[in-house]
Amino acid sequence: MCFRLNGATASRRRSLRLRQAPTLPPLAVLDLSKPGERQAHDFLLRATSKRDRMWDLLTLHRQGDVPLCVVRWVHPDSRAKPFSLAEVSLAQRAVCWRDYPSAQAARAALPQTGGALRMPIHVA
Repeated sequence: MCFRLNGATASRRRSLRLRQAPTLPPLAVLDLSKPGERQAHDFLLRATSKRDRMWDLLTLHRQGDVPLCVVRWVHPDSRAKPFSLAEVSLAQRAVCWRDYPSAQAARAALPQTGGALRMPIHVA
């Protein structure tokens, strides 16, 4: 006769709980030792914070020295275009953006931009 302790076999529930999610590569990497990249990082944290949220960040990419964000405005000026492709400057305190009617349209514009969206809107 074979005896097994109940605790000796791992239950399905316990084994699922112990598995870790796969690590995904970062969407964009900022070097926080550089002042411009640290400033862009701090701005993105403020713009997406729960307290004074301006954006919901949907996607973040980096093309060379240009961080590009697909965002949904929390309080959009135009209800027809609540999504934007935003460029956060690493050289100065500025943000440029172009408005889109949907998140898919803003994401589709990511590979088409060469880094220049429109005149910068300065951030205080």
